[in-house]
Amino acid sequence: MARCSATQLGVLVLVLSTSYAVASLTVDMQLEQLRNNYVKLEQVLATKDSRLEFLEQKVQQHGNLEAQITQLVNEVNQMKTQVRRTAELELKVQRQEYLINAVHGESRSHNNVSLRQGTTQMPKSCADLKNNGHTSNGMFLIMGVKMVETVFCDFSKPTSDQNFQKWIGFADVKSSPVYFHAQRIGNYGAANTGIPFNQLRLNVGGALNPVTGVFLAPKAGRYFFAYSGLSWDSNAKVQLQMKSATVGWFKIGEAHCTPFNTFALQSILDLKQGDEIRIIHIHGVIHDRDGNNFSNFVGLLLEEDIFGC
Repeated sequence: MARCSATQLGVLVLVLSTSYAVASLTVDMQLEQLRNNYVKLEQVLATKDSRLEFLEQKVQQHGNLEAQITQLVNEVNQMKTQVRRTAELELKVQRQEYLINAVHGESRSHNNVSLRQGTTQMPKSCADLKNNGHTSNGMFLIMGVKMVETVFCDFSKPTSDQNFQKWIGFADVKSSPVYFHAQRIGNYGAANTGIPFNQLRLNVGGALNPVTGVFLAPKAGRYFFAYSGLSWDSNAKVQLQMKSATVGWFKIGEAHCTPFNTFALQSILDLKQGDEIRIIHIHGVIHDRDGNNFSNFVGLLLEEDIFGC
């Protein structure tokens, strides 16, 4: 019985030793696992910190970009405003130059007429020319009712002879030229307003005010006008209108079209000095936003009433 107890005690000691060894081994492994997990956790946190820092930099850069974009937009708007004001000033200066040139041209024309006439009156017939001392046969310019006329004078015949004077026709004489070509840059949609033009190709005589789009006849005569344009994404309508000293604005002609189609107006008008012409936009949108110059307004003096006006 005592031997059995000793054996059991030995087995018990052995089991306890083994359990302690196993327990010790298990704790070491757990500690090693914890250390490994801690290292991995540090690596993950370091990666997260790096990613977070990167994202913070991106957010800061994005904020800087937004500020720069806002600044650029403001600068572009300021430049557009400056360009528009510069264009308006250039148009005003150009108009003043045309007016000055026109006034100087008419002044020189009147001075030259006075020098040619001297103290004599302008001849109205071959008889007047003969009385002024002309003796050589030929074609001459004489004063007609409104315009300068061309006649052939045969001074070898008496003034009573029907062949003494032969009428040839009207002479295309103008005291100064008047013609213009105006265009638009940018869509226009203001209803029931005169169409302004912010690009001038020609404005000889300075009769067209591009800011208001109104043509002021500087002299009496027959004028030709034409307008063409393109509608935007809706139906559009325009009118050619005239205003005289006694009658307010009234319609000369009208044109309209469906979206993205062209419309046109033409007219030859007998105007008095001071009469006004304009193209008025009734409704819709006129398309000129892409710089293709769809809108064109032209006019010119065909015949001038030199006399009797």
